[in-house]
Amino acid sequence: MEKIMDNQIYAHYLNDPATAPLFGKALLRDVVLTDILGADAGNIAYWEGKQLARRFELGNVTDIALFFEQAQLGHLTLDKQTAKEWRFTLTGLPVSARLSYTETAAPFMLEAGFLAQSVEQMIGVVAETEAQDPQKNRHADAVSLIVHLDPKDATSDPHELNPMTLTHPDTPSAPQG
Repeated sequence: MEKIMDNQIYAHYLNDPATAPLFGKALLRDVVLTDILGADAGNIAYWEGKQLARRFELGNVTDIALFFEQAQLGHLTLDKQTAKEWRFTLTGLPVSARLSYTETAAPFMLEAGFLAQSVEQMIGVVAETEAQDPQKNRHADAVSLIVHLDPKDATSDPHELNPMTLTHPDTPSAPQG
């Protein structure tokens, strides 16, 4: 990434009060990690997304969507589900802010890996996620994430999944005492 692009990222995020809180994440993800990982950044981000899903086990699509919101990855919606494919759309300010300065799906590889591993753990078959080129998406401010499933290739028993309990924003916290 060239210096001019770094300046554009800075201005892009900090010139808008709505996106200013996302600047630190963009700095680390789109500048620092790209510098460190180079051409392998997308592949490594995908596998790290899978590793994160192993550490933060989730038991259903609703929890995955809530986790995405809480991690400021965007608003995740399941659009279509078949035995071989689950189609999701990722939208929201974190997504539109990143899409407005980059034209590739590569920056969404962390989300793709996380989604692949989460679905694989939930249903117990091999799952891989493709982050579709945003230009092919029907929305300019969204990314399509397509989870491809292989129902014939079992990986684990989904009943052995031990999903974490998420904190829901509308649930009061337990009293401290």
